[in-house]
Amino acid sequence: MSAMHKKQILWLAVLIQATISGFAQSTATINWTNVHQQIDGFGASFDLEGQTLTSGQQALFLGTGAGQLGLSIDRVPVPNGAEFPGSCASVSASCAGSGIGTMISDMQAVVAAGGSIYASNVGLPPAYIVSASGPCPPSGYGVNPVTGTLNPSDYGAYAQWQLNFAESVKAQIGVYPKGISLQNEPDQCDDGILWSPSYIDTFVKNNWGPTFNSNSIPTLIFIPEAGNYNPDLSALGGTCGTDSSCSQYASFNLHDYDAQLSGTNTVTPDPLPGGWPAHRYWETEASCTGSFPSFCTSDSSGDITNALYWGAVVDQRMQDNMNAWLWWEATYTGVASYSLLDSTNTTVLKRGYMLGQYSKFVRPGYYRIDATHNPQSGVSVSAYQQTSSNTLVIIATNYTGSSLSQTFNITNAPTFSTLAPTITSASQNLAQLSNVSLSGNSFTYTLPAQSIMTFVGSTASIPPPTNLSGTVVQ
Repeated sequence: MSAMHKKQILWLAVLIQATISGFAQSTATINWTNVHQQIDGFGASFDLEGQTLTSGQQALFLGTGAGQLGLSIDRVPVPNGAEFPGSCASVSASCAGSGIGTMISDMQAVVAAGGSIYASNVGLPPAYIVSASGPCPPSGYGVNPVTGTLNPSDYGAYAQWQLNFAESVKAQIGVYPKGISLQNEPDQCDDGILWSPSYIDTFVKNNWGPTFNSNSIPTLIFIPEAGNYNPDLSALGGTCGTDSSCSQYASFNLHDYDAQLSGTNTVTPDPLPGGWPAHRYWETEASCTGSFPSFCTSDSSGDITNALYWGAVVDQRMQDNMNAWLWWEATYTGVASYSLLDSTNTTVLKRGYMLGQYSKFVRPGYYRIDATHNPQSGVSVSAYQQTSSNTLVIIATNYTGSSLSQTFNITNAPTFSTLAPTITSASQNLAQLSNVSLSGNSFTYTLPAQSIMTFVGSTASIPPPTNLSGTVVQ
């Protein structure tokens, strides 16, 4: 064989290999049998600012019909007899929040829609506070200076307070809260309360955990609900997280105010620290507040750019094996960048529809399954399953300013003949498009510029939602 022929064969081999590599890189492979975390849901706070939701707003946020967002977690406060009226000295409607806006009605609506309740303690009952001093974050972080902490002599009484809240909610809505958090942002001193890592560890392992355990309360105990991941999650939660006597009772949570975004969709991961037991890992509050996160500085509006910034964060948190992700306020209460609705409380902002692309279709109890996360530049993909009905959900986001062709290949899975796509873009809001046909469990789809798409299919006779569009709530 001549040298020329050898060179031609070599170049042909290189070309074939490059073609194969390019195809592998641009194909999003979904592996049905490679299962990750269970999803508890996606939600927001309906009641932490004393909101009063109308029945129309309840339906908008919780429903899975046309124009509805399908949120499945309602974040509520625990009454403390101060900022949030009500006493949990005993089991009662007052303890369940009867004096806080439409809290009980909202919780009932959430449960009726298949969702769950998550509660945050925001401050302590005044009788349990003892004066304290301690380190606070730099000036500008905290709303209030530290004024006190939980009196050690009241640890048992405060554990009973949490038990009474759980039992009160059960009495009012028929189910226990899914979870209760020790304290809203103890690292920010927002509520004038100091919780050190050792206080958290002692209270959970000696009082709160055993109290719930001995009374067979299934409600999850969350700590530390820090305002940021780094370094606050490990700093405040690390003593309990590495103490098996405490961590046997604890799940972990945080807020997403230090989310770091580079480019269009590269978000710094926030994994659970190594060695901590992964009972549950939730993100429980996020919004644009001042210059936090940093990508909010120039855009705290509710347009598609802002929605995709937050979409990149949600997407990464699913890769971080989080079980739930919550926005801050569902309704507008005075700060435009906090809510999912505009200042008239009638129109859903784009970030609300972005969250709906997850919450409406990835329901509580689904599992994330393996998918090629970034099959090509500017595209992210995640996938989820529900095996009793063999339901598949694929969420694909195109962050770029141009439409992109994307191939999807579903492996080790039941055979899907069609998938129903739903899109949110600059001009569309949870709009259902024509079904996509699959061949050999593969399909190729052109993802429109700056769009998030959810593809849903089932081998059981369960049709996906139809006629989805934006809505105005009266």
